[in-house]
Amino acid sequence: MDSPTPFYAYKETRLDLDPATQGSSIAVRLPPHGALTVLSRTAQKRSHITEIPVAEDEITFRRNHLATEASIYHRSHHKSPRSFLWRVLEDGKVLSIRAVDVSRLSNSADANLTLRLTFPNPILPGCIALSDSKDHDILSVFVIISPKHLYTLSLRPDFFRKPSSTEDNVDDWCKSYFSSAFTFKTPHRLAALGADQLLFSAQDGSLVKLDRNSGGDGMAYSLHKISTQMLTKLRFYLERNTSQRRRLGSRSAEHDPFQRW
Repeated sequence: MDSPTPFYAYKETRLDLDPATQGSSIAVRLPPHGALTVLSRTAQKRSHITEIPVAEDEITFRRNHLATEASIYHRSHHKSPRSFLWRVLEDGKVLSIRAVDVSRLSNSADANLTLRLTFPNPILPGCIALSDSKDHDILSVFVIISPKHLYTLSLRPDFFRKPSSTEDNVDDWCKSYFSSAFTFKTPHRLAALGADQLLFSAQDGSLVKLDRNSGGDGMAYSLHKISTQMLTKLRFYLERNTSQRRRLGSRSAEHDPFQRW
């Protein structure tokens, strides 16, 4: 028998951005694209628990605590943890992700850890997308950084529950990819159509779809052109995604590339 759906008593509630408990932040430095596997695994074998130091001035406070982008993602296929808050910090180089479930099933373990993922280069504005799979209890996070490298992160629920879960090789759950489309197109906005399909808009107004290839490590993508028949459906999806982000205050309307359509 399926577990009952969690009961939500409130439509709105206050979200505390401070760590749930002391020592609950897990810092992980992600390897650069193309790094040698042996060197990468040696350097990135373990993560560590960190505490954010008290800011001594306004510039340091803004860099460490004020997000340039943020949103909440709600998974559709799995119950706990189900809702995730992601924030971009420290000049765009750190992606902070934590579970923010308002309620959970009585038999579910606490997920009070915050992941602070440090990328080798700043994240491109609007180029973060999250998705989940019906078949696998994994949160997929897609990020494009400034050299136009696409990172695919497969985060298991234990990553938010047990500090030891992230002590495995980062290469096992973090993959990077460079698409040929990035050589002549600069991404404006990234969206996940599913765990295996990505869509991004370019500065020239075009849309590009990437399908994850099966086989191997599963992190290579195939490039597809967007047909006229698909354009209306995809535009509706992206506009809905954009409006949800705007309501959460992640980006202002005047910087929204889809407002030009």
